[in-house]
Amino acid sequence: MKKFFQKTTALCFALAAPFVQAQTMTQVIPQSVQTVQTTDPAHFTGQGSYARLPVMPSNGDVAAASVNFPPNVFTDWHSHAQGQYLIVTEGIGRFQEWGKPVQTIQKGDVVWIAPNVKHWHGAGEFTAMAHIALSPAKDNAVTWFEKVNLPRTERAAAHILGSLNAKQLALLPVAAAVTTGDTAKLNAAVAQGLADGLTVSELTEAVSHQFAYIGAPKTLNGIAALQKQLETRKNQGIRDPEGTPATDIGAADYYQLGTQTLARLSQAPTDRPIFRFAPAVDYAIKAQLFGYQFSRDNLGAVERELVTLASLAALGESVNGQLRSHLRVLQNLGATDRHIAQIAQSIETALGKAAADNVRQVWQGLD
Repeated sequence: MKKFFQKTTALCFALAAPFVQAQTMTQVIPQSVQTVQTTDPAHFTGQGSYARLPVMPSNGDVAAASVNFPPNVFTDWHSHAQGQYLIVTEGIGRFQEWGKPVQTIQKGDVVWIAPNVKHWHGAGEFTAMAHIALSPAKDNAVTWFEKVNLPRTERAAAHILGSLNAKQLALLPVAAAVTTGDTAKLNAAVAQGLADGLTVSELTEAVSHQFAYIGAPKTLNGIAALQKQLETRKNQGIRDPEGTPATDIGAADYYQLGTQTLARLSQAPTDRPIFRFAPAVDYAIKAQLFGYQFSRDNLGAVERELVTLASLAALGESVNGQLRSHLRVLQNLGATDRHIAQIAQSIETALGKAAADNVRQVWQGLD
């Protein structure tokens, strides 16, 4: 995981002596013999690293380097006289051309930067990124400009504004009833949720979201009970609003998307496996839950976390570790003592005082 820029002044990168000459024979260069250098703080925010690779002989020699960007490390604004290719080899990062929006780049993406185009590139806010850079070895001067000034908008993609409304709070008793398997309470919670403005699409999505927290049997029972209740209401002549289905985002890399979404919600690096000895769990959590399910825009991040919170509250103190993590996510989404008081009161109504007090206690224990 490393990177390249053409040397033009003493402030730019020094060449790694063993690998700057054009090579005329095939060779394998073990990582152990590569000379890794740190990036110049004069032109980077944070500290990355890079290693020069052999120059490729051609009509015009091509210089190559690999570069590693730890989370939230990125270049300053700069340009290349003859342009540059970036081939992303690991992780998720960012690229921006002057005057255009920031773009997300990830493993497998190739970026061609035209000559003299002002730009910057580097890691994501919470995700590492590495790329190989390919540039003409001669006459490709780098011009460095100002530091990148990024507004911290990535953390505010979904945020709690004001008090939680009745529609949002109505999700809590629905999730609690599905978790406990109480069909009578679920029917009442569904009816109240629809009265408070929830749609069929939102209710179905909310119960489906519980799959990762309460398991397949309870989720399937909940979906079946919800469907039966909606059919009963339809037979009674009640026309419940269907709502908007989730947008199809196509053939996305849900693991990479989930890694990025989890990083944004938790405000912490997530590029490492959650459990190294259980890669299937890491994949399921990132690809299925935070990748696919969170990409479904018929239910927002705040609403999904409310569903999760009620599910965990209903499971009891044995899952307080997970409860704490999701209360932290809600805090990152803007939850305050006032919002937790609303949530705890709704949980107390649905599950009893002990469950609500447990939520209050875990919340108070957050740093």
